[in-house]
Amino acid sequence: MLKHAAKLLPVARAQVCDHAEVQLLSVRGINFFNAPNGPSVKQVSIEDEWYNRQRNIFQLLDKQPYFPVDVFVAPNAVVCGDVDIYGGASIFFGAVLRGDLNKIRLGNRSAVLDRAVIHAARAVPTGLNAATLIGDKVTVEPYAVLRSCRVEPKCIIGARSVLCEGSVVEAESIVAPNSVVPPARRIPSGELWGGNPVKFIRKLTAHERDRVLDDVANHYHNLAAMFRREQLDHGTAWRDVEAWRQKLVDHGEYQWINFREQKYLMRLQHEAEAMEKLAS
Repeated sequence: MLKHAAKLLPVARAQVCDHAEVQLLSVRGINFFNAPNGPSVKQVSIEDEWYNRQRNIFQLLDKQPYFPVDVFVAPNAVVCGDVDIYGGASIFFGAVLRGDLNKIRLGNRSAVLDRAVIHAARAVPTGLNAATLIGDKVTVEPYAVLRSCRVEPKCIIGARSVLCEGSVVEAESIVAPNSVVPPARRIPSGELWGGNPVKFIRKLTAHERDRVLDDVANHYHNLAAMFRREQLDHGTAWRDVEAWRQKLVDHGEYQWINFREQKYLMRLQHEAEAMEKLAS
C-alpha cells in the first residue's frame, strides 16, 4: 500500500528555508533508540518509507493462518499464527486473532466484530485443551476477549465480555454484555447468563433459539459479504508505476519532494517571522 508521504513535483518547487532546515536536522538528530539498554533496531523515518510493509495476515514461526476465499478480513484486523477460519466467517475492523501460543478455530459464518480479541494460552490449569475453539454461527460482539475457551455453535458473546481459560459456552446460548465467565465455568445450552462473575438469568425462548441466533449470524454474514465486494484485489501494478516515477527522477525531470517535511519547515519559518515581528 502506498504511504504517499512523498510526491513528485518539479525541481523548481523544492526550495525551503535554510534556517528552518537546520532546526529540523537538529531535532531529527535525537534518536531515542540510542539509550544504553534500548532495543537494537534501526530507526527509519516515516518519510523515507514508500510503502507500508505491515501485513494484517501473516505467519508466526511455522504457523500460517488458513482461510478460504469467502472469508472477510478487514484491512485493519490482525490474523496471525495458528488460526483456522472456515467458510463465510468474518473478522471486522480492529479485531485481533493471535494464534501464537496455541490454536484458534473460527467456524462457518461466525463473526468477530470490531476490536474483539481472541487468543490462547499455552496451557490451562484445568488440563483441558488450551486452544480457542469457536463453532459455527457464533457472534463475538465488539471489545469481547476470548482466551483458551470453547464456544459451541449458534452463540452470542456480548460486547466487552471476557471468557477466561477453560470456560465453555454450550450451543444456542447467550452471554450478556459486560460479563466475565470465570475459568472452567460452563454455561449450559439454551440459557442466558450475565454479570461479573457470570450467573444464570433465564432460559432462552423458542423464538430466540430458532430465529434470533440465526438472524444475528446471517446479518453479519451479509454485511461482511458487502464489505468483501468493495475490497480491491492484491496486485503488483504499483511496481511499474514506481519504476516509471524513478526513471523521471533519474533523468532529472522531477525529484522527490517530502510534503510532510516541507509543511513542517514552512511552519518553522512562519513562527520565526512571527517572533521577529514581536521583537520589533
